[in-house]
Amino acid sequence: MPDRTSISPEFQALILCGPGLSLNTFTSTPDEFPKALVPIANRPMVWYPLDWCYRMNVSRISLITPPSSCKAIEDALSRNPDLTSLPHPRPDVIAPESLSQNTGTADLLRLPEVQAAISGHFLILPCDLLCALPGESLLEAWMVQAAGIIGSSALPGGLGVWYPTKGEHAVKGEETNFLITAQSSQPTVVPASNSLRPNISQVVYSSTTDTLHDITDSKHCFPIRHGLLRKHGRIRMLTTTRDAHIYLFPHWILDFLNRNPTFDSIGEDIVGWWAKATWQDGLVPKLGLDRILDPSLSSKLNNNNSINPPETGTNANTNIEDDIDLASMCSTHVSHLPTRETSISPPPTIPPFLAYIHPTPSSLLRRIDTPALLLHSSLHIAALDPSSTSPLAHPQKLHPTATIAPRTTVSHDVLLGPNTAVQQHATIKSCVVGANCVIGAGARLLRCVVMDGVQVGEKAVLTGAVVGARARVGRECRLGEGCEVQPGFVVEEGTEGKGEKFMVFEGLDDDDDDDDGLQEGEDEEDEGGMEKDI
Repeated sequence: MPDRTSISPEFQALILCGPGLSLNTFTSTPDEFPKALVPIANRPMVWYPLDWCYRMNVSRISLITPPSSCKAIEDALSRNPDLTSLPHPRPDVIAPESLSQNTGTADLLRLPEVQAAISGHFLILPCDLLCALPGESLLEAWMVQAAGIIGSSALPGGLGVWYPTKGEHAVKGEETNFLITAQSSQPTVVPASNSLRPNISQVVYSSTTDTLHDITDSKHCFPIRHGLLRKHGRIRMLTTTRDAHIYLFPHWILDFLNRNPTFDSIGEDIVGWWAKATWQDGLVPKLGLDRILDPSLSSKLNNNNSINPPETGTNANTNIEDDIDLASMCSTHVSHLPTRETSISPPPTIPPFLAYIHPTPSSLLRRIDTPALLLHSSLHIAALDPSSTSPLAHPQKLHPTATIAPRTTVSHDVLLGPNTAVQQHATIKSCVVGANCVIGAGARLLRCVVMDGVQVGEKAVLTGAVVGARARVGRECRLGEGCEVQPGFVVEEGTEGKGEKFMVFEGLDDDDDDDDGLQEGEDEEDEGGMEKDI
C-alpha cells in the first residue's frame, strides 16, 4: 500500500489489448493480427492510447496482452513507423501465461505478473480508445476531487470516464451502460474555465444495460433502496452513456480486488460494488473495505480473538482454585462475555468513485470496437484539417510517395497512405486508403476504409465498406453499406453485396458431404438423369 501521508500525481498506465471479438472479420487470426494493430485512419489502434498517455506525461506504460499476440505487438513496436515515432521510453509488453482471450478484466488485475508491475496509482485504458480530451485535465480533476488533500490520512478515491452515445458522433447500435450519479462535494477553489470539474459527479450505481434489462424484466420495475435516497436526496440516471473504460485507480484497489475473488469485471464489479458501499449498510465489512481503509482494525480484531496462554513457572498462582475447576461444580451457568470497548469508533469514510461525463458537443471520445465505429471514426479523422488543433489530425493527407494518375478525383477529406497508386478515371471521396494499395481505373470509392496492400479492380464500386489488409476486390464488384472484407480475402469479379461479410469461416469443409454415407460409385445418376438425393 502506498504512503497514506503523501499523494503522488505520478501515474503508470496499463493498456489492455483484448481479443476484439466484435471485430472478428479483421482479427480472426490474433496471433498475426491482433485487435491492437487494426488500423484507425492509417495508424495502429494502440497508437491512440499510447499517444494520449505521452501527451499527459505518463511514460510508464505497460501493454497487457495474451501470449499468442505478444510477438505481433512487439514486432509492431519495433517496426511500425507510427509506433516507433512515439516518445521514449518504449512501453513494456506483459504477456502472462495464464492470460487468455476470455479472461475477465478483474481477473486480469489479479495475475501475479500484472500486480508485480503496479507500484503506485495507475490508469487502466483499452487499446481501442480514441480520445482527444486533454489527459492532464483528467489527472488534475482526480487530484483535486478524488485524491483529497495532500498530507491527509484519508486514502484517495477513483475516477472513471463515460461519454454520450447520442449526438454529433453517434453511431447506431453502439453499446451503452447504466449509470446512477449524485452530486459530489465540490472544493472551495473555483475551477478554471477549461476545467473538467463541472462535469464530475459521484458514482452510486454502475452496471451494464443487459443487467438493467434483466432486473426490469424480472421485477417489472427498477427498485431503488431507501439507503440510497437517505444518503443522496437527488440522483441522476443515465441510460445512453457508455463506459470509456478509462479508470484512475489508487493502489489500494488491488487489496480490495484480492479480498473479493468473485469479482470478474472492472466496470460492473469493482466500480459497481465500490459505489454501492458508499451508501448501502453492511457492505463495507462484507467487502473488506473496513480493514483496507483502517488497517488498525485488523490488529484489533486479531487481539480480541486471541487466547492468552496460562502462566507457568515461578509467577504462576498456586491457589487451589487454579487446580480445581470450581465453576464446573456450580449449578449456575457462567458465561464469559467479551470485553466491550468504551469508545465506539465511527465507521471508516469510503473514498468516492467519481465519474467524468463527457459533454456532447465536445472533443472526440469513444471506443472503437465495431466495424461501424471503425469506419465512422476513421472518416472523422480523415476530415480533420492538418492545421487543426486536434491531436488526432494527420500532418498531411496525401503521402508524398502516393501516385495519382491524371483525370482522377480525390476529395479533400481523403487519406492516402505511402506507395499507394490511384489509376486514371478513379474517384475517391471521404475515404481512408492505406499503404501499398492499388485503386484500379474507373473505380469509385465513397465513405470507405481500405487497409494496407489492398487491390481494387477496375470499375469496382465500394460504398461504406471496410476492406481488410491484402484483400483483393475484383473488377466491376459492387459492395454497399456495411460490407466487410477479411484480410487476404479475394472477392470475385462482378460480386454484389450489401451488409455482408466476405470471409473464410473456419471449420467448414467442402467435403462434408462425404460424411453422409456416400461411397465411391454411389453418385450414379438415376433413370431420369438426375443424381440421387442425399
